[in-house]
Amino acid sequence: MTILYDSRNSGNGWKIRQLLSLLGLPYERRILNLAAGESRTPEFLAINPQARVPVLREADGLVLRESNAILAHLAQGTPYLPDARAARAEVMQWLFFEQFDHLRNFARPRFLVSIARSAAADSPEVLALREQGVKALAVMEAHLAGRDYLAGGAYTIADIALYPYTRLSPMGGYDLQPYPQVRRWLEHIAARPDTIALP
Repeated sequence: MTILYDSRNSGNGWKIRQLLSLLGLPYERRILNLAAGESRTPEFLAINPQARVPVLREADGLVLRESNAILAHLAQGTPYLPDARAARAEVMQWLFFEQFDHLRNFARPRFLVSIARSAAADSPEVLALREQGVKALAVMEAHLAGRDYLAGGAYTIADIALYPYTRLSPMGGYDLQPYPQVRRWLEHIAARPDTIALP
């Protein structure tokens, strides 16, 4: 049985659960309480020395860390990761964008403001992160004009990767009103009957 090590608050874990659901792949979800240190036990550190979720362990023993690497692995040979070189490169471009320009600037404010409640929405760290995050939103806004999906005109792991933390961004103090194309894209993904509930 495939095992997904996850947490209730992880947008990155949501990405993997979304793709597993789309593919109809059975798995066991093991939810770790990160606040209680369950990702820092010797047993889990042997699986992921970085003490992060998600981690996917397949029945054959393959262990994969890093959410977008897991997405790319699971999506091989499916419509969610195109075979054509140019289309695949476009999807990969958005996966790298999500990791470098998007993820921390959206996930960290949400964590500080709404989960740990250790910082106000206008604290210096949160403001600095949002300053970078709005640049990512501007890129997405321009690209999504006239498009329903981020890459190749189809729903792919590019959309799956960028949806969770964009959708959850108001929890970190983001205002999405200035981004009508991003809001339309979020609503379009949310309305899909195969979109599962966010954490």
